[in-house]
Parts: sequence; structure tokens; C-alpha cells
Amino acid sequence: MALPGPRWPWEHVQLARLLARSPAEGLSLLYERYGSVVGFGLGPFRYVAMLGPDANRFILSEHPELFRWREAMAFLIPVDGDTAMVVSDGEEHRRRRQAAQSAFAAKRIYRYLDIMIDEFRAELASWPVGGRVDALRALRRPIKRVTVRSLFGSQLDKADELGKALDTTIGYVNLPMWRQYKIDLPGTRWHRALAARGRTDEIVNAEIARRRAQASAPDSPDVLDILLAAVDESGKPALSDVEVRDQVVSLIAASYDTIGSAASWAIHELLSNRSVRETATAELADVLGDGRLTVDALGQLRYLDAIVNETLRMWPPTSVSPRKAVETFEFAGVTVPAGSMVLYSPYVTHRMAELWPEPDRFRPERWLDTKPEPFTFVPFGGGYRRCIGFIFAEQQLKVLLAELLRSLELAQDYASLTPVGIPALHPGEGLPVRVTRRLDSHPRSTSVAV
Repeated sequence: MALPGPRWPWEHVQLARLLARSPAEGLSLLYERYGSVVGFGLGPFRYVAMLGPDANRFILSEHPELFRWREAMAFLIPVDGDTAMVVSDGEEHRRRRQAAQSAFAAKRIYRYLDIMIDEFRAELASWPVGGRVDALRALRRPIKRVTVRSLFGSQLDKADELGKALDTTIGYVNLPMWRQYKIDLPGTRWHRALAARGRTDEIVNAEIARRRAQASAPDSPDVLDILLAAVDESGKPALSDVEVRDQVVSLIAASYDTIGSAASWAIHELLSNRSVRETATAELADVLGDGRLTVDALGQLRYLDAIVNETLRMWPPTSVSPRKAVETFEFAGVTVPAGSMVLYSPYVTHRMAELWPEPDRFRPERWLDTKPEPFTFVPFGGGYRRCIGFIFAEQQLKVLLAELLRSLELAQDYASLTPVGIPALHPGEGLPVRVTRRLDSHPRSTSVAV
């Protein structure tokens, strides 16, 4: 069967405008009108959307060999580099992921708990009572520092400088494709992005060279140490210095862009749902009392876990993700031609009424007694290419929300929020909030804390 989809040029133009503003909402509209498989776009900008859990399973698990990432994710190369995992395929991807895998094991991520607590507390302590704060922008500061300190340890004190450079390049790749003019002239976005990429390389490469020159391995290796120490089957270094640089920078960029966006939506939902924040505050008081957050305590905060999962359901870090079809195949009775740019969408799947009762309502309780069916919940992708840093991201979100609920009372300073962004879905207006009260650092009471 031929691909269903819009028939007239003006329909494609209208759809293109919507997709440029909010890809997730555009794909949701396509699903409502045409079903789980739909073709759209004109000329070289032709796409096929495959939507829903069956499509997720097909792309992520059953037939990954039908797709390539490199062509689909090439827009990230100015930030992440030519050899980053996200733009790698086949054996190159397997080798690079294997070298980094142990750095993101749960036991190793738990070691970063104190870094997370200290950075989030320091940031929240700087928010003035009675003041107005853009929480989206502000929280990216500690998230950057947590990520850089976790990757580099305390030996590289350039988190803010590195973050500033990455902000510039990420800002460029987040532009719509037709606004990404690669004109290297002073004052252009591309010129600034290249300069920022050069400064990023300078910082990271200097640290790589310093580590390579060390006579012995550190007692407590960080992520960079693990990447540098990785060896292949013959005992040779598994990654070149360029590959190490690209893995490090791509991990930093992905972390603070996606975690920052998810954190802003979580706070928005807490501010919008009084009963949710009261229940979360009571749980924190019961589990922690006046004590400091610990790894064991994190495991006992079931309702906070549910808040994180519900945030990732409604506002997945990557709302839409592309793949390039390498050969013609059939799905759901529809033929998808080779060369198609195929899109799947966690956002669309997570909002399907047939899968999630009251899909547009924030209900953490749905996570307390049931588990979702396979491929109905894919905030970090799935299969062998599931996001390598998902435990790191989830732990940061839990720590941030716990520290926020225990330290500040906030109020919305906005009427509504518009979800925008590729690949990370963030509030287009930022997240303006007012600090109405500062709480005791470790309250025992169950009073409302956000």
C-alpha cells in the first residue's frame, strides 16, 4: 500500500510550519489524521513518520539493520564531533559504546551523588526570596557543572567556560534546518559556532593530553579516565584522542540540554499540581527527616520516582528522533522506500489515549502499581542504542527535585508554556518563577514545599 498522508502542496506547507514550531505537536496531528504510518514533505524534505509502540519496536529492536543514524543525526556533528556515538553506525558504534559502557554503570553513577547535591544546593541557595528566576536557564548551570565534574573530576575547573562554548554550538544546531546558513563570516551564527567549537576542543584536548602524560592510573577514575584506558582485543587503545574528545563533548552536550529541559517540565508540573507536590514533600520528610540524601534513600523515594517517570512520559527529552532507511521495507501494510528519512516519536507514543488513560493529565500515581508494556515508554530510546546516560539523567532529576522541594517555595510567573525544540523539548518562554519563601534546609514537616 502507498504511503498515506497530505495530498495537496498547501497542506504540506501548513504542516511544515507546524513541524518547524513544534515537531511533537505536528506528528501528533499526523497520527490523528492518518494513523501510524504517514508520508509528508516536498522535494528533498520528504519524511515518513512511524508512530506508536509497534513502530518503536520495529525501529529500535526488531529491525535496527534497516536504518542508519549518521545521515539522520548529521546536524549534531558541529557540536558532538564526527565520531560521537550518536552519529556512528555498525562496528564503529559498537566499539565506541563498549569503551564507554562501564563509565555509566549504576554503581559508578551513585558515586556522583554528593556532587549533584552540592551543585544543586549551591544554585538554589542563590535564588533570592521575592526575586524572579528563569529556572530553565538557571538550572542548566548546575547541570553543566555536575556533568563536567562527573566526566572530568575536580581536576578540570572549566565547567562554566565549557558550558558557555557548548551553549553557542547547541544554539546553532537547534535552529530550523533552513536557518542553518553555513557562512563563515564574522557576525554570523556559523562563525560563532565554529569559534565556540574551537574553544571546546582546546579545553578538552588539553585535558586529554595531560591525562595521557600521567605515569599511573588514578585510584578513582572518572569517565575521561575510563575512555582513555579502554583497550581493544589486541590491547591497543580502543579510542583515538579525537574519538575520546567527541564522546566527552557529546555526553556533556546531551546531558545538560536534555536534563535541563526535563527538569523545567518537572518543576512546571509540580507548580501546577498541588496534591502532587504535597505528596512528594511528605515522602521526603518521612524518608529523609533532617538528613542528607543518600543512595539508599533514593531507592525508597517511590513517589519521587513516579514524578520523574511521569515527567519523562509527558515531556520526553527527545520528542522526535530520525533514522535513514537503507532499504525498502514494509510496515503495517505500507511500503517505506529506501532513502526515506524515518521519524519515530516518544512524545506521540506517550500521549496515545489507547495506551495511557488521561494522557494529557500529570498523574504520577499511574507508576506506583503498574509497569508499561514494552515500547510504550521510550524516553531514552531502546534496544542496543538506548541512551547510555539514562541512569545519570534520572538520578540528576531526582536529586534536583528532592533538594528543590526541601529548600524553596516557588510560584509560577507565566500564564502558559509552549513546547519547542529539536532534539530536546523545552518551554519556549523559559520557566519564569518567583521565589516566595525559603524553607529550612532539611524540614521535618509535610507542608507544601514548592
